[in-house]
Amino acid sequence: MKTSIKAIVIALSLATTMGTVNAASEAKSVSPYTPHDGYSKQESAQLISKFDINTYQNIEDVTRYVYLNMPQFFPNNTIARTGQVSQLATKIDENIGKIEAQTPYGKISLDEWTEDHMDGVIVIYKGEVVYEKYPRMQPTDKHIWWSVSKSMAGTLVAMLEAKGQVDVKQPIEKYIPELKGTDWAGTTVIDILDMTSGMTGLEADDPEAYTNPKSPYGLYESSLGLVAKTDITMDSTYDYIASLKRQKPAGQKHEYTSVNTFVLGWLVEKMTGQSYADVISEQVWQHIGAESDANLMVSKSGAPGSHGAISSTLRDLGRYGMLFTPSWNQISQHQVISNNIVERFQTAGRPENIKAGMGFDYFNDYFMGDLESSTYQWDAVTTDKDFAKAGFHGQTLYISPSKDLVVASFATNSTYSTFTFARTLAKSLK
Repeated sequence: MKTSIKAIVIALSLATTMGTVNAASEAKSVSPYTPHDGYSKQESAQLISKFDINTYQNIEDVTRYVYLNMPQFFPNNTIARTGQVSQLATKIDENIGKIEAQTPYGKISLDEWTEDHMDGVIVIYKGEVVYEKYPRMQPTDKHIWWSVSKSMAGTLVAMLEAKGQVDVKQPIEKYIPELKGTDWAGTTVIDILDMTSGMTGLEADDPEAYTNPKSPYGLYESSLGLVAKTDITMDSTYDYIASLKRQKPAGQKHEYTSVNTFVLGWLVEKMTGQSYADVISEQVWQHIGAESDANLMVSKSGAPGSHGAISSTLRDLGRYGMLFTPSWNQISQHQVISNNIVERFQTAGRPENIKAGMGFDYFNDYFMGDLESSTYQWDAVTTDKDFAKAGFHGQTLYISPSKDLVVASFATNSTYSTFTFARTLAKSLK
């Protein structure tokens, strides 16, 4: 694997957090703003011809095209919708776009941030769309969520827990017998949910995770087919995950790794006897009045990219976020996500574990010093119990149940500053 743009973005973002942004970055961004009018047949053909699995995340125009058209490049399963589309009331508030926040490019407005850096941004307040812009995509495009997808895995496990089908205090091998006798044995489901499993396959905590194709994490992505295979890549992602080794006792420290999410997706498949995509469809997607089917990238052997490979329209991501707010009844006939599950996300986190992890200061900066914990695959639970999930290259889902607020965004090669705008907005609302 050649040097990944992912590693570069992480390095630049960490440098920004530590206050080492250079003078050029401190200036207000002056990127041109051209509303996206879609791709012509010729443009599509040209971008498709440039696709290379080793470099597609390094060339921005190719990257964006792939992010908007994942099924053209990777095997996928359909997350099917059904029924009538839930109509989102729209009441655009021009003042939302004027909200300012500190970013790596200086203090700028949400409008400027969106126009210079985002593919699309939506804000839903009390069930109404109050802000919505698509600088670099069409409203009907299906954009990849990347790690925002992890919130789905945590939510599905929480739903199984609420039904009494899973006890998160039990070891994972109780539900996945294939993990008996492996280094996963004895690891509780909650430690996997909270990124405290202590297993190898680390991302930010492993300097080679995104640059060495034979790192434990590199081999995970190559088994799924997201990056090129090596001579030691396993064909079965399930077998590869089972082979991973323990590097510290569970429950000690938050260490971000997508292999935990894969195990949770495996657990969901085991407990339901269905494919991961079908579970999402039946338990979530068919109940939000989605305007489109979603997609889930899978490996050639059918292993789901549960850690990051859901694609949908931005409005449908917003609808999903509404399930966690009092406005759930604007999109669904019944309460899909119970108040107990929302409260679980807000209170189950262990602050000492995330504060021991290397990512705490990084994300705490985006949340204006209000980051309290991380749990059930959500990156951040704030001191006032909002919660949020980030995705590679700037994907965002921020939920404030108390303010009945959802902020979602899609991006290509951006920082996570949308969280700071969302946090600023949430704190300004009465």
